[in-house]
Amino acid sequence: MTSHNNSAARGLRALLALGAGLLLALGGARAQNPTPNDWLCDNKVGGSWSHGRAPSGCDAATFGPDAFVRGNYGPLIFDDAQTRATEQKRYMQEMYAMARESAARYLTLRNPAADAEEKAAFQWGLFALLRQESFWSHYRDAQLAAGLPYQLKMMRGDSGHGHGMMQLDDRYHFVPVSEGKGWNMMQNFAYSIEIYYDAWKKAPASCLAGRTVDASYWRDRARSAWSAYNGGPTRICRWQNPADANAAKDNSYLDVYTKKYWEADVADKLKPVAIDIACLMDMGSQCPLPSSGGDWNGKLLKVGAGACVLAAGTVHCVDAMRDAACLAAIAPFDAGQALTVYGYEINGRKRIDYNRNQLCRAQVPGLLSVGASFATKAALPLRGTVDGAVIATLPAGAYQLLDFELRDPVAQERYYRVRHGELDGWIHAGNRDTHAGIAAWAPPAAGATALLPYPGDWVEVATTSNLNLRDTPAGLLRGSLPRGTRLQVKEIFATTSLNNLYYRVNFNGQDGWINAGNVYPANTLASWTRPSTPPDGVSAKAALCPAGTQFDAHLRHCVSASTAYGPFGETATQQCLAAGGGAGCTAQRGVVIEGRALQTQLWQRPAAAAYRGNGDCPRGAERSMKHRFHCVETVQRNGQTEQDVFGPFGSILANACLAQTGGGGNAVCYTNRWPAPLFVGLQPLQAGQ
Repeated sequence: MTSHNNSAARGLRALLALGAGLLLALGGARAQNPTPNDWLCDNKVGGSWSHGRAPSGCDAATFGPDAFVRGNYGPLIFDDAQTRATEQKRYMQEMYAMARESAARYLTLRNPAADAEEKAAFQWGLFALLRQESFWSHYRDAQLAAGLPYQLKMMRGDSGHGHGMMQLDDRYHFVPVSEGKGWNMMQNFAYSIEIYYDAWKKAPASCLAGRTVDASYWRDRARSAWSAYNGGPTRICRWQNPADANAAKDNSYLDVYTKKYWEADVADKLKPVAIDIACLMDMGSQCPLPSSGGDWNGKLLKVGAGACVLAAGTVHCVDAMRDAACLAAIAPFDAGQALTVYGYEINGRKRIDYNRNQLCRAQVPGLLSVGASFATKAALPLRGTVDGAVIATLPAGAYQLLDFELRDPVAQERYYRVRHGELDGWIHAGNRDTHAGIAAWAPPAAGATALLPYPGDWVEVATTSNLNLRDTPAGLLRGSLPRGTRLQVKEIFATTSLNNLYYRVNFNGQDGWINAGNVYPANTLASWTRPSTPPDGVSAKAALCPAGTQFDAHLRHCVSASTAYGPFGETATQQCLAAGGGAGCTAQRGVVIEGRALQTQLWQRPAAAAYRGNGDCPRGAERSMKHRFHCVETVQRNGQTEQDVFGPFGSILANACLAQTGGGGNAVCYTNRWPAPLFVGLQPLQAGQ
């Protein structure tokens, strides 16, 4: 820190030089630069009038590198992916410490004679300015639309002309804004605070009404400084004129100043500041990038809003800290603390980013998938949040899983989000050892209304424009579905920490995926599709199963109360044999599917779940971009390398299969595992694949 102390004189000289330039610019009418509305405002997002999220925001990277912001201002970035109320308080705690220390440092350098009373009053006035101008908003990680990645945004106001938390206007301060003094938070503060301070020290007696130095005196000085900050140096006493066109603004500042709205989100007013105030105020973008330091092995790494671990030189990541427990099987770590690592430190390393819905299922035995039906064995407390207060008692019965969270990477404590009537909440669904006796897969209750469709349910396109049909979730375009098109849902796939949802459907013989929206943080399902009924005369099934059974979308096989029906994958069959299952692993048993007598494997359901694994795909298989995102297993058969594609295929594809193979004699058409060439023949790959 010695270098920063030695830089204090340099910082004071820089601020004084800055002030001199500003005074020249502010001495007369300010020239207006003809920048258009939303000048250099890329990928604009909205927000809300709340601390940290004031609308609107534009890409921060337009004015400077994200790596610099994340490296130097990480704790002062509002994360839209987190629970709003919790994140607002965390953010404001950090912002308050920043504003408190920045204001104190500035005044000490600018006016060493200022006493503690003036320093406190000056800070108070600036706190009110931050609320009035931007609701303390500057950097925010936000989505342009549901399903898209989070990107670093910077607050923009006044039709895009106001930059950052101090709302530096590009029409009147074009050069400084172009130089990054709107983008870089502490430069935004240092540049703008001089304008406020100039008015603060020049407030004439006429503004202060000859008051003695008391609370009213400091209040009126703050009001005068803000009037000049908002309206220009000639409007310093504007707040005294109730007929002024800007009287409402001046009264609003008074209300904010008096009521201190920011304090509701600040629990610790003495919390130490988390950033390097001195360097960032004095040197701006020349400050060195901080480093996490130390050994990453055996540690949970916090990278932005995400979590990572290091294993064999590769960084493995999920996009939200709430899913960190799912990384424990990749590399062990101390769950009690996380090491902050900056994005630029990972650049150049091999990195794997996981979909939490695939990673967590694969790593946590018995964890159910989003959209799955399950039954509770007894009444359970229903909580408003995972750690929140009990809001009701959830009766024993069948429910649909809408989200999950895991705690403790060793015990694998799991929590399921459910809807019960008008209530929405969380239950504790057990841990690695107890989950099967608390909440386990079960068929949907007869006639039950679910928020998400189950395989076989019908929906219709609800978008005002056509809805895209794609090869994979967010993949290559296959077709366009008009509003009102009715579709049978065969499968649900969820991505990202917000569970962006996609439905597998079949349209005119094309097997593909449609965007279905989100359930949380806002329910957008109705903007994409709505529940429907089959078209007249259509009795298609999402998956073909033996009589008396149904398709388990989580297990990806047909099941009865005690039995799971094949054909099972080669890797799962080998797992059965290795576990001592003997001839029962491969034995073919007679079943009837759609009136046809077939032969297939039959396993006990618990054994099937253990042998095929709990992953998104059966053990040994993975999602294939070339096979419409079906699970595909590569096997060695008769000395040849072959691939098998797992369903669900459903009636439409099964009928096409029968037609292609010469009628009802091809038993494989009725199963949920096909040779890849058969599937490819019905669903041709893209050219060149």
